[in-house]
Amino acid sequence: MRRKSRLAKAIIAIAVIIFLLAAIAVTLVFTIMNNFKFMTYTSGKVNAAYESINMSDVRFIAHRGLSAEAYQNTEAAFLLAAEEPTVWGIETDVWATADGEFVCMHDGDALQGIDNVRDVSLEEALSAPLAKNTAERACSFDRYLEICRSGGKTAVIEIKDKEMTESDLDLLMEKVRESGANAKYISFHFAKLKYIRACDESAEMQFLTVYGMPKDISGATVKKKMQQVIDLRCDLSIEYRFLSKSLADMFHGAGLKVGVWTVNGGKNAACLQYTYGVDYITTDMRKSELLG
Repeated sequence: MRRKSRLAKAIIAIAVIIFLLAAIAVTLVFTIMNNFKFMTYTSGKVNAAYESINMSDVRFIAHRGLSAEAYQNTEAAFLLAAEEPTVWGIETDVWATADGEFVCMHDGDALQGIDNVRDVSLEEALSAPLAKNTAERACSFDRYLEICRSGGKTAVIEIKDKEMTESDLDLLMEKVRESGANAKYISFHFAKLKYIRACDESAEMQFLTVYGMPKDISGATVKKKMQQVIDLRCDLSIEYRFLSKSLADMFHGAGLKVGVWTVNGGKNAACLQYTYGVDYITTDMRKSELLG
C-alpha cells in the first residue's frame, strides 16, 4: 500500500513538473513572438506608420515621472514631467502608511531598512533613503498631487498596494478631490477598481494587465474576464508586447480607450498607434526623445 502511495505521489509530482515546464515554454515562446512583433515590419511599413499616424491624438503618460532623466517616483521626476508640454499625465505607484497617509514609490519595501512601508508613519517613510538609490527620498502623495495640479497634468494613480483597504481608498479619493487635480485610477487589482467605481460613477480608470488575468476576476476565458473590465467602464492598459488587434478592437468597440506600457522605442510607439490605434502611451522618455 505504501509503495502504491509513493508511486502515486511520484506520478503527480512528475505531472506537475511537466505542466510547469510546458507553461514556462509557452510563456517564453509567446514573449519572444511579441518582443519581435514589429521587427517584421519593413522600412516602408515603418515609414508609412510614421507618416500616417497623428501622435497629437495620443496621450503620453510619464512613467513614474520623467524617469529617464530623474529617479523614478521622486519629486524631481514629477517636476520634470510637469514642465514637459507633451506630457498628458504623470503616473505613480501609491502605498499607504501606518498613520493613514500615502507615499509614492514602486514597492512596499523600497525604503532602506524598512521591510514594509505600511508599518511606519509618513514622516518615517519620507526620511528614509530609497534602497536602490540612497541619494534620493520618496515623494509624498500630497506633494505629487500638488505637482500634477499646478502643472496641469492628470494624476495617473496606480493602486499598487494590494492590501490597501476600503478605508484607505476612501482617504485616497478624498485627498484627490481636495487637491483639485484631475485623476485617473489604474490598478492590476480589479477589486480595487470595482470599489472605486462603486464610490464614484464618474471616476476615470484603467485596468492594468500583461497577458493574463488576476484571480479576482471570475470567468472561464480571457474574453469573459475582459468583458467584466468593459462592463466596469475601465479603459485598458496593457504591456505593449502583448496587445492584440482583437483586444484593442474589443475595447474601442465598447467606446473605451487602450493604453500601452512601457514604450521606450519610437518604432514601437509609431507601429502601436498605426496598427492598433492606441490612445495612451506610457513611457520613461520625453515625446521628442521617444520619436526622434
